[in-house]
Amino acid sequence: MKKLHKNVYFSTTSDGLNIGCVVGEDGAVSIDLPLKVDEALHWQAQIQELAHRPLRAIVYTSTDRVNSDALKALAPNMGAFSIPAIIQDAGFNQLYSALEAAQPRMLEPLSPVQLRENTVLPDLTFSDSATFTLGMEEPIRIDIANAGGYAPGSATVTIRDTGVMFVGWLAASHEPPWMLTTNLDTWVSTLTGLKRNRKIKTIVSASGPVGDAGMLGQTLEYLRAVNSSVKRLVRTHKSRESIASLVPDLLEIYIDGKTGAPSIEREVMAQRIQNGLERIYDELVTRTIVQPTTEP
Repeated sequence: MKKLHKNVYFSTTSDGLNIGCVVGEDGAVSIDLPLKVDEALHWQAQIQELAHRPLRAIVYTSTDRVNSDALKALAPNMGAFSIPAIIQDAGFNQLYSALEAAQPRMLEPLSPVQLRENTVLPDLTFSDSATFTLGMEEPIRIDIANAGGYAPGSATVTIRDTGVMFVGWLAASHEPPWMLTTNLDTWVSTLTGLKRNRKIKTIVSASGPVGDAGMLGQTLEYLRAVNSSVKRLVRTHKSRESIASLVPDLLEIYIDGKTGAPSIEREVMAQRIQNGLERIYDELVTRTIVQPTTEP
């Protein structure tokens, strides 16, 4: 576990994912959890050893960071004796829909209560923002905010007055971001707003090295380049195969020294770019096809 500020720490799991911890006078809050049960239990033990107080809450930055088994290992009980886990509204809805879709086919589907008995999901949600306060004499305030763009249910977690922000997958450190969404306009708008916040000094992304606010600008540059390039292909009726021609220029953003040493192999980076471009291209083409035409 590495210290970022007086009461803020982070660690990296065996999967290469960054997790965080905020320690207060009466306990601690975990930002995301390891995906593996044994690592989640070890992480809880590390927090208790560091804080000398119990884990008070878990805050998730996106739905893909939620593993029901890991959460159940730390919070096996529902109600007052459980550890509350917090996620944005849309993220909870996405997780619950997946739970419903996965239930066995039967004449009488399981009720919501029965479904929740079988699988542990985050039990607290918020819409736009929420604040979790640790301690009374020297309170530490953890601000959680809905962050559109990467995927429904994404959130940023800011530890007030420290300059530290956990951004999940919204920004990437020295590598192209995963593009599981095609809502680039919202993503760009979210990052633009965060970039204007001069109080942010330290950025912790979902994976990769910890960086400064420049990480937001790097990801923003990439997203804008992707957005304009793919829109140009669609507007000029280029084929899906022409996407490959965009990859070299986008790759240069990360290997020409602008953003520091790449954190993944060149081939892996190129494939990630290609996959993201294809996803965006398909979505834009679909929108163009279904969009109603108007007479001049």
